[in-house]
Amino acid sequence: MSEIVEEIRQAYATVGILLDGPAAYGTYYRLLCAGCGRMVGNVGDRLLPRMAAGIVTQQFDLYAAGLMGCACGHQRERARSLDPERWQAAQQRYPS
Repeated sequence: MSEIVEEIRQAYATVGILLDGPAAYGTYYRLLCAGCGRMVGNVGDRLLPRMAAGIVTQQFDLYAAGLMGCACGHQRERARSLDPERWQAAQQRYPS
């Protein structure tokens, strides 16, 4: 696995998303919910170093509020365990 693909895998793993095998020509990878295995998106391997971590960090509040990730709620609960204060702020910012 290339360094950038490993970096992408680690970044998404923080919010409970698994990087699956290549989806097309080895440049796009499926993102799967670590809780139930459903596909939640795709990501390309043409990101710059540290870009994947930045993307996940910027989207943290959306995962925390349940607006991104899987409908099963795994990413929302993962975000809650990672940063309870930021999770609570996201609930207030994006009420359901």
